[in-house]
Amino acid sequence: MKKTVVAAVIGSVVASASAMAAEVYKSDDLSVSVYGNLRARYETTDNGLMGADSTFTGEGTELGLSMTYFMDNNMYVNGDVLKEFNIIPENGDGFDDSEDFLKFGSVAIGGDFGEFRMGRMSAVQDTLAGQYDITWEYGGTANIKSDAAATDRLTNGIQYKIDVNNFTVMAQYHTGQEFDDLKFVGLPDKIEIDQAYAVGAAWNSDFGLGLSGTYTRSERTSRSENGGDKDTSWTLNATYEWQALSLAAMYSDYDFAGDEQTGVGAMARYDFPMGFGLYGVYDYVDYDTQNDKLNQYTIGADYWLTSQVVSYMEYADQDFDKSNAGQDDNAFTIGMRLYF
Repeated sequence: MKKTVVAAVIGSVVASASAMAAEVYKSDDLSVSVYGNLRARYETTDNGLMGADSTFTGEGTELGLSMTYFMDNNMYVNGDVLKEFNIIPENGDGFDDSEDFLKFGSVAIGGDFGEFRMGRMSAVQDTLAGQYDITWEYGGTANIKSDAAATDRLTNGIQYKIDVNNFTVMAQYHTGQEFDDLKFVGLPDKIEIDQAYAVGAAWNSDFGLGLSGTYTRSERTSRSENGGDKDTSWTLNATYEWQALSLAAMYSDYDFAGDEQTGVGAMARYDFPMGFGLYGVYDYVDYDTQNDKLNQYTIGADYWLTSQVVSYMEYADQDFDKSNAGQDDNAFTIGMRLYF
């Protein structure tokens, strides 16, 4: 998994990519903030399937702009844009983004009643699921998600979200997805989404326990090669923090237009004093339709030089029972990120 944002780093200093946004303008009515990150890492793999082999890359570097206009009665209007810059594209795996692209771009109105947002945004599953994946590069295989199933990013989304005490509730409607021609990278054109629906809820206790669940259903414009024209996916997640120890687990179930898959993920992390942490992640995926199974182990260590600069090392090994769903590979990376 190529993580592009730190959505949930359990037990670490940073909770999101915009947590340390720099406010560049402030008045009684308007706040303007800039946020993002710079990335650099070296990667090597055995078979070039989990990434590139023996390459230096800066892909995933991001720059975002957030503007909030404050109104009466605790209401506000927000606009947020995040662009990804692959300043040093990764070569070798055939799936990296060789050009800059708009990752998110949306507008919202919010207040005591919650928030309504529309535009290009993170899907409910991407926002609330997969907290067990605290890796920087390779984990999260059991949290199966993609733009094609409306479980990663939405191009044309409408969202409602509300936070009440320790609860978060989200609902989304996706008006459709248009895909570019993928034949130039040797892939067939994807079947477009006609519309999609998603709901999710999360709860965080005062004693370290967190629970969340998501459900997504999308309708495709035509049937897939497996005979289906609908995608359904649901996830269940649990996290627990006790002093310096963090634990998390996830169960996921998917039916991608007839392609059925089940995933299980688990992690353990321990944070030492002075910003040093060790972690391990296990991913299991049962590709039922393809009669194949994946076991993936990821271990890593990171060190926060400051509250905004992290360095890390990570090793992952993936093993398939057969070669129907994929092929075996292992990968190692060492890198650094600067958040602002």
